[in-house]
Amino acid sequence: MERPKTEHAAGATLADRVAATLPSLSDAEKRAARALLARYPTTGMETVALFAERAKVSAPTILRFVAKLGFAGYADFRRALREEMEAQAEFPLTRPHVEGTSPATANFSEALVETVRGSLAMVGEAEVKRLVDVLADERRQVFLLGGDFTEPAARHLEFHLRKMRGRVRLLSMGLMRRADELAEIRRRDVVILFDIRRYQADTVRTAEVAKAREAVVALFTDQWMSDVAQVADIVLRARVDVPSPWDSLIGLVAVVEAVALALDSRQWPIARKRFETIEEVRKGIVT
Repeated sequence: MERPKTEHAAGATLADRVAATLPSLSDAEKRAARALLARYPTTGMETVALFAERAKVSAPTILRFVAKLGFAGYADFRRALREEMEAQAEFPLTRPHVEGTSPATANFSEALVETVRGSLAMVGEAEVKRLVDVLADERRQVFLLGGDFTEPAARHLEFHLRKMRGRVRLLSMGLMRRADELAEIRRRDVVILFDIRRYQADTVRTAEVAKAREAVVALFTDQWMSDVAQVADIVLRARVDVPSPWDSLIGLVAVVEAVALALDSRQWPIARKRFETIEEVRKGIVT
């Protein structure tokens, strides 16, 4: 059997392939799939025996599961995961820089359009609805945290949320001050985190603290998924890869816009009065 192309090359991931294959799997194979997705991709890098032990299935079940994903054997499956992990670790120093190139010669505009399309295609309607459901509940506080690169996307979502509801705040980048803020999280509050490749360990720890305090944890991440996904209740992914040494936030911002639109559609009859009040206050300050 010909070794399948890696999902990274197709702009998707092996996790996408697992999710697409789930309906055709046996019950035991579904346990293998869920075990892989719960600790993705590290479970897949273990031996067949350890993978089987984690999933509480037999070793032959793991091999059948891998075959249904389209791989000739476990070695090919692990090779695809290794290539994804290498892609996760890429950053400007590890990607090619070509002198004299320009966005026009690289068809950069078309690539950006495809990044937005690909990102929105990854967004599950059920996940957006779950996030909108909790955001619409104004009894919940909402905390947002962006990373070193993703803070603009977090601020963009915060902008939309504070227009439509109260009790929305950005968590501090400084860890000592953030600890003070995390102490205010209560059960059923919402903590929204942004984390893409070159994932930040402090973001993972923040998610774990929020989960321990029984908050709803939502994650905006890339196609390879931050480790925050292991504790998150809601995961929304976007593409960040473009023909550049630098990752792009355009896909992530498109997903933020999709969530903002869904919340606006749901809440506008309620949020309109708040927005009118904000405009009145703004006039009093500006004029």
